[in-house]
Amino acid sequence: MSAHVRGHSDNSSAPGLSGAPASTAASGAASTPGIPERAAVLDFLSAAVDVAAGPGAGPDEPEAVIDAVAGLGLPPGSPVLIAMPNSRAALAAFFGTLLAGTVPVLLPPAATAARIADIGRQLGGAALIAPRIDPARFGAPELHSLGGRCEAALLDAGAHQRYSPGEVVLMTSGTSGIASGCLHGVGALLRNADRHATAIGQRADDTVLVSLPLFYSYGLVAQALAAFVRGSRLVVSGPPFTPKSFTETLRAHDVTVSALTPSSAVRLAEELAEGRTARATTLRTLTVGGDTLDPVHVRSLLKSGFPELYLTYGLTEAGPRVTTLAAHREPEHRWASVGVPLPGVRTHLRERTGDGPGAELVVESDTVLRRKLPGGAPTADSSVSTGDRFDIDTDGYHYFLGRSGDCVVIGGEKIWLPSVRRIAAGVPGVRRVATTTYHDDDNELRYGLDVTVDDPGPRLETEIRNALNRVLLRAERPHRITVRPATPEEWRK
Repeated sequence: MSAHVRGHSDNSSAPGLSGAPASTAASGAASTPGIPERAAVLDFLSAAVDVAAGPGAGPDEPEAVIDAVAGLGLPPGSPVLIAMPNSRAALAAFFGTLLAGTVPVLLPPAATAARIADIGRQLGGAALIAPRIDPARFGAPELHSLGGRCEAALLDAGAHQRYSPGEVVLMTSGTSGIASGCLHGVGALLRNADRHATAIGQRADDTVLVSLPLFYSYGLVAQALAAFVRGSRLVVSGPPFTPKSFTETLRAHDVTVSALTPSSAVRLAEELAEGRTARATTLRTLTVGGDTLDPVHVRSLLKSGFPELYLTYGLTEAGPRVTTLAAHREPEHRWASVGVPLPGVRTHLRERTGDGPGAELVVESDTVLRRKLPGGAPTADSSVSTGDRFDIDTDGYHYFLGRSGDCVVIGGEKIWLPSVRRIAAGVPGVRRVATTTYHDDDNELRYGLDVTVDDPGPRLETEIRNALNRVLLRAERPHRITVRPATPEEWRK
């Protein structure tokens, strides 16, 4: 690891990972192992390039945001909700929250006020940081400016919960519920980031483009924090993804390392093959993580001239990266796999009934979550059950076979269907809700809701849609809703 961090233990003491500066010692962060040093954070963020930065994002912006977060004076361990689009300011809010001895909770910037308020209630949020906040929606008496491009609102003090300085909450709405999260130690996240960087050969002289959402563990840990621990230069961009904008950003900033989701990688491979997009010759390393990538697209990406192509698997509960395949070094018959575990990570299969072929993957590592939120028990044995079905060959290569039937991946977004059913079932007059998956005319996976109601009609269907829209992101919403009247048998239930 570079001088930015302290080795591989949350209890390590090498230069680079200490606590907050002396000015925030009262918060309790100054002696917390694992929290990055203020000077290292400022060096990293000051050198970062913000592709979408406006006139308010000068070279002193990170320090202004970090100081302003400390100035909120929140008690140690207070959770701070951060709903910011990809930007250097978003990373400054993340690191500034840690340096202040409080606990960052990264949320989608497009999250509705209802969704943010629900997460705040479930996790005990003490403050909200966002580009613009309507204080009336959150019962906040006043707003605090945080360096020009974001502001903070202090939330209802009676709802606060406390965690520990040096902890981070990563949301897992795609795998276990809209308002559920994983509580991690930042030292473990940095350790996982370093292991991932080692697996893909990332160096201090690399320039890393992060265009994946920073509220995803993949974008935050495998890209932003990996760049931090390696001392790599970071370029911050963000959604929406297009092959043209992606490759133009690579060329404009001499990017050497970047990452995509499988759906984005497929779009890039198709446009490269058709000659509609030219490959950026500066890019040495492309990693793909999330779902599996068909070997046809692996072949296309390799033929397009990427020197190094890595396929990875991970999940937020594991901290997050688990396995890596160096596809450019492997024979073609292994391109369907996601590789072998990172150093320090152990896996095994556990038989389970239903859900299709294969067995459930269990991950053991010193980077797994401390506990599930809200209300989960502490992780006792450093292992997590993934809910994902795998096969592992005799050489240890992992083959992803599918997810739990209650989780689907649509357009690159993981959607936890029980949460969707629960929202619709809460509308008065709804008797029963079921979810179904199907493929549309373009063979794209979609899902729909089948809703049984007391009194079907346009009014109730509108109420159902409104209830879903108040909480779900656009990409999470069902593509069709079918409403039918309850039968006499259902009336008696």
